[in-house]
Amino acid sequence: MLAVLAACGAPGPTPIAYGSVECDHCHMTVTDPRFSAELVTRKGRVFVFDDPGCLADFLAGGSVPSEDIHSLWFSDFLEPDSLLEARDAVFLRSDSVRTPMNSGLIALRPGPRADSLRAAWGGALETWEDLSGR
Repeated sequence: MLAVLAACGAPGPTPIAYGSVECDHCHMTVTDPRFSAELVTRKGRVFVFDDPGCLADFLAGGSVPSEDIHSLWFSDFLEPDSLLEARDAVFLRSDSVRTPMNSGLIALRPGPRADSLRAAWGGALETWEDLSGR
């Protein structure tokens, strides 16, 4: 009965097994929670990424049709145990940021802390729509 009820819930992100799961794009082991991301399909399948840039490249490759995507989730760089849905995040792209696959892209909660990082590290704050061209 519990399995049936759980299956009826809305699809969402799942906990990442850091150090033992591979990125669905680059196949590197996902180890740093500050940079992880997840794509959740409408059917509840979860794809895991070690870098926000990997998720962007995966989407650009068309592996999952846009109509099958339920949501995109990113670890908040400043609070890695907190996930942000793409629409609720801003993304700092900076050459000063070293990410697992060198995208220089991190997700942040919008506000003064994100503005402070941008001022300190340079670069630009963008929305997911800006980054993905949607």
